[in-house]
Amino acid sequence: MKKIVFGLNLLIFLCSISCSNDTSIVFIDGDAIENEEPVLVPTDGIPISPMLVGNNAWSFSRNITDQVWNLTAESGVQSIRIGGNGYNNDMPSNAILLDWVTRIQAMGAEPIMQVSQVASAASAAALVKYFNVDLASGKPIKYWNIGNEPWLFFNRPATSTLGDRIEPYFKERAAAMKLIDPTIKIYGPDFAYYIEDALNDLFGGKNNIAGKVPGKDYYYCDGISWHRYPQEDNIDLAYAGLEDFKTSIIKCKAKIDAVNIQLARTGNDALGWGIGEYNAKGGPQVHTWKNGQMFGGILGLCMEYGATYATSWSMFENGGNRQGTDFSFIDGANMTPRATYRHMEMIAKNFSGNYIKGKSSKSDVIVFGSVNGNKISVMVINRANAVTSFNLNLNYDTVNTSGGIGLNIDADSSLSYTGSIEALATHTYVFENNKITRTAYTSSNFLNSQPPVTTEL
Repeated sequence: MKKIVFGLNLLIFLCSISCSNDTSIVFIDGDAIENEEPVLVPTDGIPISPMLVGNNAWSFSRNITDQVWNLTAESGVQSIRIGGNGYNNDMPSNAILLDWVTRIQAMGAEPIMQVSQVASAASAAALVKYFNVDLASGKPIKYWNIGNEPWLFFNRPATSTLGDRIEPYFKERAAAMKLIDPTIKIYGPDFAYYIEDALNDLFGGKNNIAGKVPGKDYYYCDGISWHRYPQEDNIDLAYAGLEDFKTSIIKCKAKIDAVNIQLARTGNDALGWGIGEYNAKGGPQVHTWKNGQMFGGILGLCMEYGATYATSWSMFENGGNRQGTDFSFIDGANMTPRATYRHMEMIAKNFSGNYIKGKSSKSDVIVFGSVNGNKISVMVINRANAVTSFNLNLNYDTVNTSGGIGLNIDADSSLSYTGSIEALATHTYVFENNKITRTAYTSSNFLNSQPPVTTEL
């Protein structure tokens, strides 16, 4: 038996139901109504970007198979970046780009197109014209990047000198691109990590690329984008790996807030931020359960701090062989989705509307949620190697740790749920239409190449 609590504010009625019981009771002003949707109190939250959950299209051979494209579409990803160091010196042909963009748009995702920092500004402008004026794919591309990982491209110079190198090529290409289509959004410079001193120079500092193009009402750059692959050996990705990302995410959010105030950028002109690439260190670490839970935590932080996109690296590469540069979210042994894929899928398909912060009485367990109309979604990530009982309340006022840990979501709802989560597991709970739907994914599922299991409670 699971205990579900429905009600409004102080009018709370306890009602025990089982999986076979299809009725519930809602108390509204003292009147009991059967078979009605639970009343949810409207709550404020942080809007979740509709293109948040993303990946990168990458292939040395420029040949991404239909199977990879189809599996990527099935994951529900909302954006796909076409970028990488290889495209600085060797951009794919327009024919290949058109095929990829058409496929991305057909799956309902938003393409993010990188132009070269080496090729001319005219060539960058020509690509914008091809997609946004000539409408080669039938729909314009809104989001663009200029260059990729310039610190590595320039052979790791002193980071204090990066702004001087980046400002000229970035401004020249951005001005040329926006002369063709001033409505596009350009994010950059896509550093290999959050290089703080260089970003301070480039955004509001001496090499400012966040200001307006002279004589125009639009800006050179519309968002800070950066990459991250934690490089420490034997790092616990679900703990230390996630904290590594959290540190940079908090710094990035504080930076864009400060620059928006400094440059009076508001509304549609406000500076945003995104993660252009992220993953574990390399193939052996990528194909792990912990990396999947790190992905879930990263996307939770991206929702909390208002990222525009977080595009992992990558769909499929190096044959998915679990070695070297295999950063795939599909395993090559049997073309099965990995733990990273499944965590991205659970968030892409269940979380929308406004992000709602969560809190847990046990640090091993992460909880966060979203509210979209009468739908509340909650993710519970158990990083501990032990089964954990919990009491989940969809408000911050009710804290219940009897018989388990206390989990709270700041949704201003009197709904609650009592249950347990397996060791090394991630659950998603969706409260909607008087029902609770649970999707459970465990390390055992991952090791046995099994999908998550969805159950109506």
